[in-house]
Amino acid sequence: MSEEKKQKIIDFLTNFKGSEKGVATASEIQKGAGLSRQEAGQLIKELEAEGKIMGAGRAAGVWGYKLKA
Repeated sequence: MSEEKKQKIIDFLTNFKGSEKGVATASEIQKGAGLSRQEAGQLIKELEAEGKIMGAGRAAGVWGYKLKA
């Protein structure tokens, strides 16, 4: 997938202030980066596989993601 779109996700997570731990849901990432649901899901998987972001737990059945330190 597009490196430009992956960078949009990384930029969004870098500047995300929605939670004190910097954890965003896939839905927040999708909206913040201006992507379709399918695109966001695929790019999140790719970024996780590349080690750039990581799953940060689950609350109320919804997974959160954050930048890997």
